[in-house]
Amino acid sequence: MKNLIIRHYHLGLLGIASLIVIGIAVFLITQSLGFQDSLKGADSISKQEKSPSPTASSNAVVAIEHLKKPGLWKPSDNGSSPLVSRPYLLKEGKLIDPMVGNDEPLYPPVPNQWLINHQLDYTDVNILDRDPKSKGFTVREEYLAGTDPNNAAEFPPLCTKLSYGESDIRKSTTVLEFVGIETNEVTDSNGVTDTNKISVEYQLRPAQPLPNPAKGNRPDTSMRSVQKGETIPGASFLRVVDYNDKKKTINDTEYDFGELVLENTLTGERHLLAKKNTSRDYRKTPIELVESVTFHYKLAGASVQDITVERGKTFDLGSLDKKHVEIYKLVDFLKDGILLNKDGKNFTIKASSSTTRSPSP
Repeated sequence: MKNLIIRHYHLGLLGIASLIVIGIAVFLITQSLGFQDSLKGADSISKQEKSPSPTASSNAVVAIEHLKKPGLWKPSDNGSSPLVSRPYLLKEGKLIDPMVGNDEPLYPPVPNQWLINHQLDYTDVNILDRDPKSKGFTVREEYLAGTDPNNAAEFPPLCTKLSYGESDIRKSTTVLEFVGIETNEVTDSNGVTDTNKISVEYQLRPAQPLPNPAKGNRPDTSMRSVQKGETIPGASFLRVVDYNDKKKTINDTEYDFGELVLENTLTGERHLLAKKNTSRDYRKTPIELVESVTFHYKLAGASVQDITVERGKTFDLGSLDKKHVEIYKLVDFLKDGILLNKDGKNFTIKASSSTTRSPSP
């Protein structure tokens, strides 16, 4: 028996192995059937809940668009940016924060905050003399005028770039002598004299030659007869407006100092001409007329342009690129300057000691 077992030992091992394999196969088949049942259950639950199917994502498209158009990092109002702090300045060995201490601006009279608000480089020691948009005005001039130096369409009044000196004003002097008075009877168109009407003519003689309309405007010193309300031939800016009868006694001698009242038709100024007599107190009265002025127009970055303007005339002023033009009228010559007008607003240009310096508005 023992020999039989030994002889067939390998067959026994094979049988045992077969039984083990069959057991494992039965176990796996059983587990597989259970797993399928669990999947069927989960699927039925999913169908019952009616879960929505996932939609296609556009995140990739959005991301690509962002890459094509990256966002810009803009400095904040205090001059800083996301990776850089706002600038500080080293002045006289001290680190200065330009955002504070506007009571003592870096570049008087312009406050630090004004420079920052207008995106100007306050680290530039010559910033007030710059012209950021090449408009012909410095930063200092724009601050004083209340305009934005970085706005290419905004200008201070162009007339503030005008200057002139006393030698730039052209004047003429007229000297007239009031010689006497002529009265004439008035006759009508039929030659009939009206004894109730008398015409009064004032006799004036130029001390220097004046154009004479009666002689083709050739200058001479011949007598001019003028009635009240008329202008003087050859000096049309003067009108006779009145006569004052006046006597004056000098050394027991009475003299006729009757005064003829003349009005400047351009300025409204009045002048008194005493009747010519032989007294020592008689004086000729020169009447001065300011006719024109030669302005010197100087924009920053441009050469000086001379512009001659007569009283009452208009003239144009343009920017550096000639795209901006302003029209002014020379209204009058005043004691404290020259009066201009633009669109109903008056400007007084004062004489300067140097014709290269800009006048005050």
